[in-house]
Amino acid sequence: MSSTVLYLLKANVALLVFAPAYFGLLRRLTFFSLNRFYLLFTLLFSAAYPLLPLPALFPAGAALPAAFVLVETSAAHSAMVAGPVAPAVDWGAVGLLLYAGGAAVLLGRLLVQLLSLWQLRRTSHPSVVLGQPIRALAGVVSPFSFWRTIYLNPRQHPGAELAAVLRHEQVHARQWHTLDVLLAQVAQALAWCNPAAWLLRRALLDNLEYLADHAALQTGLDRQAYQYSLLCLSQGVAGPSLVSHFTFPTLKNRVIMMNSPASALGQTGRYLLALPLAVGLAVGVGAALSPAAAAPATQTAAPGPAVYYLDGKLSDKAAVYALDQKSIAYIHMLDEKQARQAFGAASGAVAIVVTTANQNSAAVLALNEKVDKVAPFMPATPEQKAAIAAAQAYLLKNYPNAKLQFIGPDSKADAAAPRYRAQFQDGGQTKQQYFDAQGQPVGTASTSPNRR
Repeated sequence: MSSTVLYLLKANVALLVFAPAYFGLLRRLTFFSLNRFYLLFTLLFSAAYPLLPLPALFPAGAALPAAFVLVETSAAHSAMVAGPVAPAVDWGAVGLLLYAGGAAVLLGRLLVQLLSLWQLRRTSHPSVVLGQPIRALAGVVSPFSFWRTIYLNPRQHPGAELAAVLRHEQVHARQWHTLDVLLAQVAQALAWCNPAAWLLRRALLDNLEYLADHAALQTGLDRQAYQYSLLCLSQGVAGPSLVSHFTFPTLKNRVIMMNSPASALGQTGRYLLALPLAVGLAVGVGAALSPAAAAPATQTAAPGPAVYYLDGKLSDKAAVYALDQKSIAYIHMLDEKQARQAFGAASGAVAIVVTTANQNSAAVLALNEKVDKVAPFMPATPEQKAAIAAAQAYLLKNYPNAKLQFIGPDSKADAAAPRYRAQFQDGGQTKQQYFDAQGQPVGTASTSPNRR
């Protein structure tokens, strides 16, 4: 799983966790400022927490130019897989491309809306109404505010209605509600396939209206007259889609919230329940999504080879690693038991590397004769080659600064469910990565002790 996909999964899961907590526990409370904080925290936390060094995070990986690739066909058989990895369709990349395309469309729509507002500003002119600086518009238009500026046609509203409109929009402008709106729009665009993003955006916009209505009424406006003004405005021409909130579909809920009794102070305890619960669930689910969580807890690292033979003669690790991969004809691997049987000494695992130029030399033939008695050389099957190719492609993509040592079937795995093991050097450490029968990663890379 790529780090980008993992980030998107965690961010979208966080939105899915926070949304039910808000709609189930907080939506009907009249603590509008606290609700604003909760909704903003939801969007910011969902975007940021997958990037933080929490236990739920997947350590960033990277890929490696392979020195050579080894296939252990069983505890007693091995073979070399060489040559370039066959190209395959990267469905993960295709999915990310489609996801990015959807986000780009919505971000483009947001840009068009911003340009539309800019055009309105160009057609407006500065004015002062009831002591409030505004941008006056011509024609019939729904009043709105953007950033710290109020836009309206003062000739369009009777005196009482104009005062109500100004006080309402003053709250939006003074409390920087445009920041909330833009953040919600961007979150919806980047998480466009997540229904929670759309619901949270709508909830955030509604809560801003509840907050502005409440603040406007606190200035001494008559409640019934104010609500009647809203009803009249909702029947008019809609304003810019990015900022206009005087619409009939939301008016019912706004009137309900204005007429609702203030929530008891004790209800603030719901925030102490909703916020930690949502954060805990988001981090917990994120931990379950991390590849590290899929790695077996009792998994232990298998040792690498202790002895190297190059072209039939005893050699060392440095000489083998200095070889050009294209010059290698095959690699044969013996575990400790096989090495004892073949060489009569407890020397640890043995890697036998043969180059194309010397594969028929006397030294190679003599060593093969000795080794074939306990571990005959066998070529890899097409299925093994395909799995190794997929595993190698994953390593080449995710560990570019490391050096691959071995990759092949895990001899400790169940024969009915074959598994592959890759061993490589990365950042001065010997690491292992396991793969399933199709060459897909199982868990994340684990660190094993370096052996000489």
